[in-house]
Amino acid sequence: MSFNRWALFILLMSTACVPESEETPPVDDTAHPFITTLRLHFTPVNGGDTLSFTWTAPDSGPPVVDAIPLPDRTNHSHHDKQSYFLNVEMWNDQDTPATDMAQAINVDGVDYQVFYTGSAVEGPATGDNSDAVIRHEYNDVDANGYPLGLNNKIDTMAWGAGQLTVTLRHMPPGDDGIFKAATLAQDVAENGFDSIAGETVLQATFDIDVE
Repeated sequence: MSFNRWALFILLMSTACVPESEETPPVDDTAHPFITTLRLHFTPVNGGDTLSFTWTAPDSGPPVVDAIPLPDRTNHSHHDKQSYFLNVEMWNDQDTPATDMAQAINVDGVDYQVFYTGSAVEGPATGDNSDAVIRHEYNDVDANGYPLGLNNKIDTMAWGAGQLTVTLRHMPPGDDGIFKAATLAQDVAENGFDSIAGETVLQATFDIDVE
């Protein structure tokens, strides 16, 4: 047997003899959703036109992000609070047709939560914030009664600008039980995202200006 044929024989035998337990496990690409588009819809609670703003992740380059000019109910040069319902869309535009990921997340809500943080925000995931120009409240829950974050309420607090960061966290049940709990937003406010279980699927930051 020539050297080359002998080397090939050794290679094939060594590959066939690898124990099954040592083989590389298949990659599970369904562990969490893939999101290319995030869209925020602000609808005045007392009626009026919906304002929509988008974050998109192109195939190459940085995300494309809309600025958010959010009107309050100014009267005679005096700030007056405006309240909005904030509804969230999430899409995977790489699918044909595009997949509504928010709908899928809503179905599996016990494994997910959306958090709202940033210099412009006061709310469950930020705590008190003297620089905040908006206040966030959850307006939906999952099947266990824990906050989800696809539907929310936003109040304008003052004129000014800052950042609004939207973070989707995937928290499937672990070996010791359910990762998700009612106090996760408060845990983030006190100690950041590293203090809670799970993985960040999406984090998108918008510049917001209450005017």
